[in-house]
Amino acid sequence: MKNIIFIMADQLAAKWIGCYGSGVDSTPTLDRLAAGGMRFDRCYATFPVCAPNRATALTGRSPVVHGITTNNYVLRTDLPTYAHVLQRQGYRTGGFGKFHQTPMHMPVPESLDYLGFDEAVVSEDPKWGPWTEWIKREHPEHYDAALAVAWPFWPNNPAPQDLSRAKRARNRIIVPLMAASPWPAMYPSPLPPGLHDTTFITDQGLDFIDRHIAECPDRPFFCHISYVDPHDPYDPPEPYASRYDPSEMPEPLPAEWIDEGFQALANAQRFWRFDQVWRIPGVVARLRSLYHGSLRLIDYQIERLETYLQAKGLWDDTILVFTTDHGEMLGDHGLMTKGPNHYDAGIRVPLIVAGGGVATGVSDRLTCTLDFFPTFCDWAGVEPQQRPPLEGRSLAAVAGGEPDDASWGEVSVATGAVRSVISDDGWRLTRFVQEDKGQLFDLNADPAEQVNLYTDEGYVGRRQEMLERLVAVESRPAQLPQYRSLPVKDGHIWLSTPGQGHFLSQGSEVYPAPPSPYGRE
Repeated sequence: MKNIIFIMADQLAAKWIGCYGSGVDSTPTLDRLAAGGMRFDRCYATFPVCAPNRATALTGRSPVVHGITTNNYVLRTDLPTYAHVLQRQGYRTGGFGKFHQTPMHMPVPESLDYLGFDEAVVSEDPKWGPWTEWIKREHPEHYDAALAVAWPFWPNNPAPQDLSRAKRARNRIIVPLMAASPWPAMYPSPLPPGLHDTTFITDQGLDFIDRHIAECPDRPFFCHISYVDPHDPYDPPEPYASRYDPSEMPEPLPAEWIDEGFQALANAQRFWRFDQVWRIPGVVARLRSLYHGSLRLIDYQIERLETYLQAKGLWDDTILVFTTDHGEMLGDHGLMTKGPNHYDAGIRVPLIVAGGGVATGVSDRLTCTLDFFPTFCDWAGVEPQQRPPLEGRSLAAVAGGEPDDASWGEVSVATGAVRSVISDDGWRLTRFVQEDKGQLFDLNADPAEQVNLYTDEGYVGRRQEMLERLVAVESRPAQLPQYRSLPVKDGHIWLSTPGQGHFLSQGSEVYPAPPSPYGRE
């Protein structure tokens, strides 16, 4: 069985990476790994918001099943995660960084055993937790700077001892940086790169692997390294903040939707009051230069991981996967971040697979977040009857250079009342349900998504076909049983209707359901 390292960045579209055509030299390591491994060009976020899509990856089920349909909820433990399955297969599991399966206004969990991780160090968007405590303990001279970048509130809980100090530090350090910026969401971090949480998260993953090979050399490991960046605010440390010249950044795609009056997109444009600054010359260019600075720091951390694996002789026994939870508009179409922005930069994510046994190539196989769980199972040699019901289709064969016998005809992307379907023949249809409006783009002829064909009389047939495909793809989750509903007898799953397409066969052992991080089930 191969070791598996699953790296996830936050809020990074495929198009912002060099090997996907970004035009910016901010990802030399990822570009090299892609050139020597398998690059998937058509991977889509099933639900392009942090918590829902991460829960989808963990469970292999759609949000309508796992129940996380927006941020700040708790993933229940009556669904086995891929970590539970890999544990039972003999893997030692570790998770480090952002998981986003607990509310951001509550303390981060000290353990993720309820999600199947033997070890975990959690670092979420608000920053409070292991990272700030490490800075306080090991680098007290930078503690004020760390507090300054932490979120300046801690509601519904006893305030941290240093909360008032954090507010003073933020007012003294961050507020002036925001005031000096043409857009307050972008500024250089006051911390050095070596103390940045991106570096901290990498260090935790490397420490886990190092201890594992010393203590359990005969067992495989699964290591999830999950970065908070390049998520907003756009604040890389120096020298990364000044590494890229704003004047050399690619121009954003025009905002073709404004004259059509899509309210959901207009609401999204107001994020950080981006609607007030996106037309100001130089703002988007500076934003993009900072973003690529953050991306370059992440790329360096991946280089550290690769170098470590090579030095320890682990590369041929390890599969490394890089992806993201969703995209980032970065000014394309006049929009920012994620959510209802179902354009290419918002929903198409990178997927690079490298390491032992991985073929070299580029795949245009349609892929989505649901596919990670069954892929991990294939790499770990988990028999079908030992897997919970999963919606996705493994990409392991493709990554190994073998024929693909499980390709999708279409995949769905959903954010609340904005629902999309992307087809294998290169079309995207989006329904803005609350507005009774839609978009239809021919991605082959119009990759910049500038010509909306939804109301074009010449494409009525195509629109109808895509609407029917949207209905079909959104009905898929109901075609599989939920794990919580399978009958149990004597500690084993027993199927009352054998042969009906269930994945768990008669007599499979029940996956345990440990308590949630807040003790409620």
